[in-house]
Amino acid sequence: MNDSTKPTLEEQSQPQQERLFYLEFRLYFLGHANRSDLQKRFGLKESSASRDIALYKKLAPDNVVYDYGIKSYIPQESFKPLYAYTATQVLTALTHGFGDDYAGPKYPEIATEAPSQSPLPFIPVLAAITRSIHKEQSLAIEYYSEMSGHKAQVIVPHALINSGTRWLVRAYDRLNERFDDLVINRVVTINGESDRPEAHELKESDAQWNQITEVRLKPHPALPFPDAVGHEFGLHGGVLTMTCRSALKGYLMAQWSVDTGLSPSTEPGKFEFWLQQ
Repeated sequence: MNDSTKPTLEEQSQPQQERLFYLEFRLYFLGHANRSDLQKRFGLKESSASRDIALYKKLAPDNVVYDYGIKSYIPQESFKPLYAYTATQVLTALTHGFGDDYAGPKYPEIATEAPSQSPLPFIPVLAAITRSIHKEQSLAIEYYSEMSGHKAQVIVPHALINSGTRWLVRAYDRLNERFDDLVINRVVTINGESDRPEAHELKESDAQWNQITEVRLKPHPALPFPDAVGHEFGLHGGVLTMTCRSALKGYLMAQWSVDTGLSPSTEPGKFEFWLQQ
């Protein structure tokens, strides 16, 4: 095929672009894609899904290869995405599905701002992590820790965490032999997927992640008018009861400005809640 007959991305229709985008998204962030993915997503016949994959291969011949073991296409080492991705777009799609599944308005009815925003993850690092999570594979990385500096390690990631101030990955850390939270933007280098995890490295063995904890919060007694907090949150009996994963309790306490001391602080206005022990 010469340059004059080779298809280009720009000449594809909008519906075709959406299907190509979805195909590449799965390849890039989940590590594999096949005809059935397109069929389920867009209600296509098998022949139409095959044509979409064939078109993508013509547009980006060095991006994919067929893996006969899992009967799916996987990204090659030479993979270079056809589309541009933003971290917000990717994280929204991963956590809430694609936006065009929702038939509501595509613009805000009133002005809405979020003054507190987490630094967004670097896309190539995020893609490598989400592929490893989806495929249940370990990942060799180089990480920059504020306590121990630059180090090489192998992790077994199983979930993403938005703490309210940063994006992290929950993973088994083979270097320290424990489950831990790693800041995604401190991953300096991705050295590639490693071997299959052992049973004790998988999410099912992460006791703190799997344990659900109940927390009972009271308006902080040092507030001049603690009833204002009770009114804001609609408290009944003066207590706000919440549940969270034990591994995430610290983030919840920080985000909700909770005093976790056995005795409440006497400094007015420092905390909004006090953790009922």
